[in-house]
Amino acid sequence: MSRFKIVITDFGAPDNELEEAELRASGLEYELVRLNARSAEELIPHVRDAHALIVQWAPISRPVIDALQKCRVISRYGIGVDMIDLEAAGERGIPVCNVPDFCIDEVSTHTLAFILALNRHLVAHHQHVVAGNWGGPPGGAPERLSRQTLGVLGLGKIGSEVARKAKGVGLRVLAYDPYQKPDQAEKLGVEMVSLEDLLRQSDYLSIHCPLTKETRHLIGSKELGRMKPSACLINMARGPVVDQAALHAALAGGIIAGAAVDVLEQEPPRPDDPLLKLPNVLFTPHTSSWSAESTLQLRRDVARNVVQVLRGDPPRAVVNQQALRAAAGSNR
Repeated sequence: MSRFKIVITDFGAPDNELEEAELRASGLEYELVRLNARSAEELIPHVRDAHALIVQWAPISRPVIDALQKCRVISRYGIGVDMIDLEAAGERGIPVCNVPDFCIDEVSTHTLAFILALNRHLVAHHQHVVAGNWGGPPGGAPERLSRQTLGVLGLGKIGSEVARKAKGVGLRVLAYDPYQKPDQAEKLGVEMVSLEDLLRQSDYLSIHCPLTKETRHLIGSKELGRMKPSACLINMARGPVVDQAALHAALAGGIIAGAAVDVLEQEPPRPDDPLLKLPNVLFTPHTSSWSAESTLQLRRDVARNVVQVLRGDPPRAVVNQQALRAAAGSNR
């Protein structure tokens, strides 16, 4: 039986026991290499002869992929795969797999928590009491939630669950997603609108689209300027979907009222990042996906992707099918 080299490029957990348990249970003969490296220069010497890569945040760029001599699969800890060059992997016939049902409950719940915190001014109330005050803080009374509108940008699995939960607390829900079929919105009781109408009508704009060439800085000065002055932006996707300098200007200039973000263009942010100084932004440190259950699921399923491919079984979640088909067609 072949002995497979499996490289974990980088990781956040102190060990990889869960991943190893899946690999051991598979019956495959393997060598597991734990790197915790991110630069191409660090990665290439170790991944050149790897049969599989397991990736967290390390950029798997074209130069890294071009150096791979034996790789059969790249498996990513998470849903997003913006750190992997999907086209380059497809050209080499390497499937890129993710964990598509990871953290749907967690991120959608975190989004709803942001909406409720923004609506009820919870941070301002907390600070008001801690400062020795009582009664309503300055800034006026919040609007009743059931009179407000949530705009969901990206109606995939997480966006759909956000819409379902938001309707449960009385919000009107609109959505924009050029790739989603209308029957998905109809099933959720959500109205599909144009991006311009989503911006114009939303009291809360919640972003749940992947980071691609098309969505990088999808929300910039022009888009923020179309929002209500009382509106709040919530970014649950990737930091670069929003032009952060434009967001800072809009928040500081009163173009929009507030924001809640789990992701930033640079993570972690610089200590002098001006966005951190604003009083009308609520931050969490890219932790919306985090729960005891989601962590267990992610680590097991990322290893299962590798096992399926190395066994010769069809992988369950290939995100670069189009690139693989194109490469296969060009080789005929």
